[in-house]
Amino acid sequence: MNRRWLMRSQILLLFVFAVCVAALPRQAVAQGGPPLLTDDPETPGNGHWEINVAWTLSQKQNQRLFAIPLIDINYGLGERIQFKAEVPWLVLQRRREGIQSGIGSANFGVKWRFLDKKRYGFAMSTYPQLEIRTSASSVRRGLIEQGGELRLPVEISRELGPVTINGEVGYQVVQREKDEVLYGLVVGGEINKRLELVGEIHGTAKRNFADNEPILNAGGRFKMSKHYTLLFSAGRSLRGAAIGQPTLVAYVGCQFNF
Repeated sequence: MNRRWLMRSQILLLFVFAVCVAALPRQAVAQGGPPLLTDDPETPGNGHWEINVAWTLSQKQNQRLFAIPLIDINYGLGERIQFKAEVPWLVLQRRREGIQSGIGSANFGVKWRFLDKKRYGFAMSTYPQLEIRTSASSVRRGLIEQGGELRLPVEISRELGPVTINGEVGYQVVQREKDEVLYGLVVGGEINKRLELVGEIHGTAKRNFADNEPILNAGGRFKMSKHYTLLFSAGRSLRGAAIGQPTLVAYVGCQFNF
């Protein structure tokens, strides 16, 4: 597939989504973070907890990988700092090979928002995260890769009328493999006081920008009460069924805020 045509298609799809959302929402809000792959600069707030409990799917050629559940715990220290701990229980379903299950890699991170939108008109943060392999058994079963990862991203967001645009770029130090770069672009907004719709293009590539793996993802957040929010999204690869590339991703979960 021609790379230039692929990039134009990605931009066009996200632009169409932005136009559709801009025609509807009443208020712009923060967009990144669960259920999306791209993060944003927002934090839970001082002394507040944000806990996401989710079911996720990553489908590739001849296999499906489920996180049942994915537990993502976040705590706000002050108004600009967020601590994160995340771990999934994984279930791998391979065609003609049966089912394997086990604990996934643990992810720990600290987000620091060093620019606030109230003062600068936009928000910006950095969010280093360390992914640690938790089980040699899970590696042997093919549930997780060997070695760890260090993710070093920067996030930025800005409100443009009724739409919020959120971007993320970063570098991933990957043990035993070539390092990677990551990128993401999110647009979205509130449809009403309870429903928020979001769309993103998110991808990773080797550090020489080979093996680009873009995913188009769309979803939303439905506020059931002050403390509970339903999260949902689904997406697919924009490169077809490339080896190792998810052809389908999905996320359904609940966010608890207190």
